[in-house]
Amino acid sequence: MGDKQKSKKTCKAFQDISQYFSKREWAKLSYSEKTTYVYMKRNYTTMTKLGLKANLPVFMQSKKQAVESKDNDSDKDDGCEKQ
Repeated sequence: MGDKQKSKKTCKAFQDISQYFSKREWAKLSYSEKTTYVYMKRNYTTMTKLGLKANLPVFMQSKKQAVESKDNDSDKDDGCEKQ
């Protein structure tokens, strides 16, 4: 694959992910962090297309959903006692 083709694919992938972040948040992310989000989205999409049930990654949720999800992710009800 040529460098131009690779570069176009990378730009497209980053454009798909950047919609989930404010311009300020996006500017703060390093290249490796942006790449990680690209792969997280790809993995989520692949798993759901295969019929697996997976939680929507927090960064892909609306801000309100993300806050509600974060509030529901407590260790209180996991059935394990803390020592």
